[in-house]
Amino acid sequence: MRFKLLVVDDEKNIREGLADFLAMDGYDVETAADGDRGLKSFQKGDIDLVITDLRMPGLSGEELLKRIVSETPGIPVIVLTGHGTVENAVTAMRNGAYDFLTKPVNLDHLSLLVKRALQSREMILKHRRLEEELEQKKTFEAIIGTSNPMRKVFDTIRRVAPTKASILITGESGVGKELVADAIHQLSPRKDKPLIKVHCAALAASLLESELFGHEKGSFTGAVARKRGRFELAHEGTLFLDEIGEIDQNIQIKLLRVLQEKKFERVGGEDTIESDVRIVAATNKDLKAEIDKGNFREDLYFRLNVVNILVPPLRERRDDLPLLMTAFLKEFAQENGKTVEGINEKARAAIYGYDWPGNVRELRNCIESAVVMTKGPIITEDDLPPTLRVKNDDGWIRIPLGTTLEESEKIIIRDTLTAQKGNKSKAAEVLAIGRKTLHRKLAEWGEEAAGTEFDE
Repeated sequence: MRFKLLVVDDEKNIREGLADFLAMDGYDVETAADGDRGLKSFQKGDIDLVITDLRMPGLSGEELLKRIVSETPGIPVIVLTGHGTVENAVTAMRNGAYDFLTKPVNLDHLSLLVKRALQSREMILKHRRLEEELEQKKTFEAIIGTSNPMRKVFDTIRRVAPTKASILITGESGVGKELVADAIHQLSPRKDKPLIKVHCAALAASLLESELFGHEKGSFTGAVARKRGRFELAHEGTLFLDEIGEIDQNIQIKLLRVLQEKKFERVGGEDTIESDVRIVAATNKDLKAEIDKGNFREDLYFRLNVVNILVPPLRERRDDLPLLMTAFLKEFAQENGKTVEGINEKARAAIYGYDWPGNVRELRNCIESAVVMTKGPIITEDDLPPTLRVKNDDGWIRIPLGTTLEESEKIIIRDTLTAQKGNKSKAAEVLAIGRKTLHRKLAEWGEEAAGTEFDE
């Protein structure tokens, strides 16, 4: 890594002499003749260390130091002065200077000091990056998946979370839209502020208005006290509006006003309340179709849909089934105090061959039910819900248009295994491949499981 330094001194000979010396040490060096120009150079970015004189016309070295430390904590600033006193040194160190040198400068000492300061900064930056990576890993733990569709979702979350943009999360029921909203909040600058959730479909229109905006005492029958709404509670944080497609036109108008003006009044109130809230909404409806039907306002749609995150259905991310099954199996075995070691091939074949219209939520419920129902350490086909034991006997394998060759191979093998009730020998025979080849492919996909092999 090539570091970039900034030297600020009103004496040209000292400024240029230090720049030439530090350049010979392998650094990129910028110079500025006074504090004002030094601050402008620093604010352009990419500066790793600042060396500044204390006494300069205009913005002094003391003020420059304070501005740099306040705007970018952690940047090392070495202060130089021809008026070196203990008092000046103490003041500079209290203001955040890395160290203090008197003129004339001992260049060897300065070289050592700069090297040490940059090593310290590099360690701090590495530690910070590690903390951020661990935080992201922890944040995404709740969203299980390594398939290409989910990697795209994770990438979008990382890009949009630090911004102020409103986000619309779309996808079928049960895909995990709420978990995506949680991740966006946790990776945003608002993570230390509230994340308030409202399930819009669960409340009647009159109750939803009060829930969102609050109400004054006596504003309607039953309003026995003033109530703060979710917009107030989420101030400086994030408001998650789930099932946004279910709200009626009157609430849509009021919601649009808050998004446009960042202001609202409580129900029955006259005081205007300012709102600093980041909106994340979710829906399993096609809002464009709802707009065409006259059920949803187009202007509100565009306000909400600044960034769209489409969470794929489980049938389009079958690569994630092994991870999801393992996670749910472990969770519910612990929760129910049972020893469950795995899922046998027949049961796995049934799981892989099912389309999962209820998505991850349905899979989760399925594994919970199987863990509860199993009598032994291995889940069998008989432990699964009845819907999974119904086989598709029309003899067709359906592969959606646009499926990759690799994913098509997985679908063919899984569906063939399902049709052969998990018997790998028969499946390999139907596929005209060796049994070892079939085992190898399943192992590569992480789908070899504990339990009966059904290879006779």
